[in-house]
Amino acid sequence: MRKVFNYLTIIILFTLFGCNSFLDILPDDKAELKDAFKDKYNSEKYLFTCYNSLPNYVSPMNTLGISGGGDIIYSERNTAGLTDGPPEPMMAFLKGNNTSNPLMNFWDGTNGAPESLWEGIRHCNVFLEQILLENGGPRDVDEMLRTRWIAEAKAIKAYLHFYLFQLYGPIPIIDEAVPISEKGDKVNVYRAPVDEVVNYIVNTLDEAIVDLPSMNELDVVSEFGRFTKTIALSIKAKTLVLAASPIFNNNNYYAGYTDNRGVELFPVGDSNERWERALAACDAACRSAEEDGAVILITTDGGNNAIRGTNMTNISDTTKAMVSLRQAITESWNPEVIWAINESTTLLQRWSTMLSNDEWFNLNGVSGAGLGQRHGPTINIVENFYSSNGIPIDEDAEWENNGWYQNRYNTQLPDTKHSKYFIKDGQETAILHFNRSLRFYASVGFDGGIWEGREKSLSEASFPNMMRYYGSGMKDSETFGGYPYSGYLAKKLSHLKTTYTETRITLIREDYSFPIIRLADMYLLLAECLNEVGGTAKTDSQGHNAYYYLDMIRARVGMEGVVDSWNKYALPTYKTKPNDINGLRDIIRQERINELAFEGHFYYDVRRWLMAEELFNKPILGWNKDGGNKKDFYNIKVLVIPRFSMKDYLMPIRTNSLLQNPNLVQNPGW
Repeated sequence: MRKVFNYLTIIILFTLFGCNSFLDILPDDKAELKDAFKDKYNSEKYLFTCYNSLPNYVSPMNTLGISGGGDIIYSERNTAGLTDGPPEPMMAFLKGNNTSNPLMNFWDGTNGAPESLWEGIRHCNVFLEQILLENGGPRDVDEMLRTRWIAEAKAIKAYLHFYLFQLYGPIPIIDEAVPISEKGDKVNVYRAPVDEVVNYIVNTLDEAIVDLPSMNELDVVSEFGRFTKTIALSIKAKTLVLAASPIFNNNNYYAGYTDNRGVELFPVGDSNERWERALAACDAACRSAEEDGAVILITTDGGNNAIRGTNMTNISDTTKAMVSLRQAITESWNPEVIWAINESTTLLQRWSTMLSNDEWFNLNGVSGAGLGQRHGPTINIVENFYSSNGIPIDEDAEWENNGWYQNRYNTQLPDTKHSKYFIKDGQETAILHFNRSLRFYASVGFDGGIWEGREKSLSEASFPNMMRYYGSGMKDSETFGGYPYSGYLAKKLSHLKTTYTETRITLIREDYSFPIIRLADMYLLLAECLNEVGGTAKTDSQGHNAYYYLDMIRARVGMEGVVDSWNKYALPTYKTKPNDINGLRDIIRQERINELAFEGHFYYDVRRWLMAEELFNKPILGWNKDGGNKKDFYNIKVLVIPRFSMKDYLMPIRTNSLLQNPNLVQNPGW
C-alpha cells in the first residue's frame, strides 16, 4: 500500500506575462523570459507555473463539479462567510448562465474561474519552446530530465485543452506561443471541429506518454501529483469517452453548425467506431493503473482508530464496507488513487461536516463562517442511491411490497438492525433512510443518522439533527445563513477523523489529497465502453465483460453481482434489465452516480449522457429546514425549479470575446 507522504505543492513563484484580452496565446518579449530558462532551477520553477495553471478541483467556491452540478444545493440566502451570496458554480445552477458576463468563465478567467485556461496553455507552449537547448534552454539539465519535463508540459497542455473541451465543445487548438508582433489569423483563431480537438488532445498525450514516468518511478517525497503514464492514459480515455458519448455522438441538435468559413464544428451521425476507440483507451489506462499497483481499496483498520475501539482485529464487514468507500476518497494517495491534488480541503470539509447536538449547545456565539455546513445533497440525488439489495428503490420488489417506496417520506423509529450502524437509537427518521445500500450510509449525513468516525466509538457516535434550532448550524441560520438547505450533508467528503471541538466550536480537520481520478472511475468507464461496443458479450484484453467491473466495485460495499441482484430482488418488470445493452446502460450510469457521488463527476456525466434536461426540468427537493420538530421537518419542500435546455449543455462564450475575435462563433442556442 502506498504510504502517505508530503506531496508536491505547486506555487507560482513569478509572473512574467501580460494577457491577450480574448485568448491568451501571446508571450511577452521581455528580456526576463530568457532568465526564466537560464538554468535548471529556474526552468523547473517555470514548469511548476504550468502545473499551477491546472484548474481547481476541490473548493466549492470555484469548482463546477463540486458545487455546480445540481446534486448539491445551497440556498441563495446561504451566505455565511460569503459577502456576495452563494459561489458562482451554485449561482450558475440556480439562475442559469448568460453571454454578457458568463459565470464560471474559464475562457476569460472571470466570474468564479480563477484564471483563463488559455493562459495556462500559453505557459506550456512557452516552456516547450524555451526549454529546448537549440532555443537557448538550460545547459545544466540532464537530457533525460529535459525529456521528462517536456512530456509533463505536453500532458498539462493536453489536459487544459480537454478541460475546455468538456465545457465548450469545439475550441481553438493552441499549439504554439505566438510572437507578440503577430496579427490577423495568428491571433484571431478559429474554433476547431470536435474531431480535430479530440485528435489533438489524444496525439499530444500519446507523445507525452512515451516519456512520462510510472507511479513507482516518482519520488514519493516531492513528486506525487505530477503527471505519470497512467494519469495521461486516463485523460486520453476520458477524452475519447466524452467524444463517443451522446453529447457529441449522433446529437442532431448540433448538426449543421458552422463557423464563418463554413466549417462544420460538430460531428454528424452515430459512430460505433468512437466507442471502440474509447474502449481501447480505457482498457489501456486500467491495465497501466493495475501495473502501478492500483486496486479497489478495502480498508483493514477502520481508519486508523478514527472509530475508537475498531481496528483490524474486530472490524465488522458492515463498518469495513462503509469506511472503505470513504477512505477511497479521504485517505491520501491510497492504492485506488490514480491522480490526486494537494489542494486544501478545509472549506469543503467545513461545509460538509455536521455539528452534533452536543457541539451545537456549546456554540458560544461562533460565527456562521466557522459553522459552514451547507454542502447539501438533494432528495433527488438521495433517491438515486440503491436499496440494501443493490438495485434502485423504485425497482425493488421488497420496497414495493412493504410499501416503503410509496411511504418513503413518512417517518419511523429504527429497529435493532438499523440502530447498530446506521440510525441513532430512538431517532425517528424518514423511511427513505432505511434499508439503503452501504454506499448511501457512507456518503450521506441525514437527520438521525450515525456519523461514524470522529474518534468516537460506534456506541457513542455523533448523529446529525437537521431540525431548526438543533445541530448543523441552524442556531445562527437567521443571522449567518449557514445551514444544510436540503436537510442533508455530504458526509463522504469529510475525513473520518475530522470533527468539531465540543467546548468552543472549531473544525478539527484531517486534510487529504483529493482524488481527481481513481480506479473505480476508470473501471466504470471501461464497463460503459464494453457495453456500448458489444453489450454483455463484449470482453476486454483480459477477457472480462462489463459485469466483471461492476461486480468488483459493488463487492466493496457488500452488494451481490448485477445479474444476481436484479434477478433476486427486482420487480418482475425489471428482472432481466441487466441482460441487454439498454438496460445495462442505465445500470452503469446509476452505478457511476452512486459510486462517485459528490466527487465532481456528476456535473460532467449527466451532460455527456444528455440527461440534464430530464433531471433539471423538475423540482429540486429537500426537507423543510424551518421545521422545529420531526413532524414539521419531514415535509417535502421545493427548493428550486431550475431551467435547463439544450443550449446549457455547453458553456457560453462572452459576447465581448466574440467581438474582439470575429473568427469565433458562439455555442449553439446562446
